[in-house]
Amino acid sequence: MKRAAILLIVTTLLPAGAAQAHPGSKLTGYVSTVSAAVPNVLGVNAFVLGGDDRLRISNYSGKTLVILGYEREPYLRFDRSGVYANTRSPAAHLNRFRRPRPLTPGVADPRAPPRWRKVAPGATYEWHDHRIHWTGHQPPPGVKAHPDRIQRIFTWRVPGRADGARFAITGFLGYAPAPATKTAGGGGTSAWSIAAVVLGGIAAALLLGVGARRARRRAP
Repeated sequence: MKRAAILLIVTTLLPAGAAQAHPGSKLTGYVSTVSAAVPNVLGVNAFVLGGDDRLRISNYSGKTLVILGYEREPYLRFDRSGVYANTRSPAAHLNRFRRPRPLTPGVADPRAPPRWRKVAPGATYEWHDHRIHWTGHQPPPGVKAHPDRIQRIFTWRVPGRADGARFAITGFLGYAPAPATKTAGGGGTSAWSIAAVVLGGIAAALLLGVGARRARRRAP
């Protein structure tokens, strides 16, 4: 029980990145954030997964929701039977990958009538929307000039229709430098060093408490 309490307290006190990191994880300084739906559509929820990787939308509004693609063509449709993608939308092909790739000629036509294919059975779907993250091979000018500064890179907007009425999911992409991970000799303190200090302090406190209780029991 005491060991579980120690682990719980240390996990709570660790910085978020250290508490969530795992072998093979790749942390970046880019974070995309949903600001609002404009105008608000009650029952439509949106947030970003993986820092800036994927946009996730859930539609519990009871309305038919259509998300528009990069050329304002119908891209995704959320209705009572599930989520559908328009296979003629360029976005349906470009969003298969984290970084945009050239379209194969003839696979998409944003002006053609939609051809819908079911991609999810429920009310939720997530995808690599290239409007919410930086797609360049080089960092943005601001990050390249000042990689040690917190900064906003751009605002973004993903338009749609709710039962035919216009709305948009809006947000912004920001950048924050990675926290210091050097040792004390290098001018910084690592998250795991902090964890070791916290763990040692808690363990010492518990041992002192146990010792005090034993001393009281031995006292005449």
